Amino acid sequence: MKYTIDTSAYSAFNRGDTRLNQVFTPDNELFVPLIVLGELRAGFSCGNRKERNEELLLRFLARPNVSILVPSDKTTNEYASIFAYLRYIGRPCGTNDIWIAALAREHDLPLVTMDSDFHAIENLKIFQLPEY
Repeated sequence: MKYTIDTSAYSAFNRGDTRLNQVFTPDNELFVPLIVLGELRAGFSCGNRKERNEELLLRFLARPNVSILVPSDKTTNEYASIFAYLRYIGRPCGTNDIWIAALAREHDLPLVTMDSDFHAIENLKIFQLPEY
């Protein structure tokens, strides 16, 4: 399977959330939006384990089944569509989350997330985590 992962999924997996074990396997292709890397590194820069967290991230990104998703012109159209829809329904969403959703929709990949904000975005496939 192929999945897009967001910041919350990466962080939860590294904290030991076993529900994510079925996603973070060598058999699955994992796609990390560039925006997620920015969010992770911003978090690292504010913490006291910056070097350790960066080391873990670089090891993760070096896996042969992990790729970085970079925004393109097509992504901007997805972004605009999501932004307009969320504004129309009166549901605010963070800018970074809209970019992440736009990349997932553009590439037709399910998004693995712990963040319920994404559920308001139409035509976004979200991987359903098992309940505890």
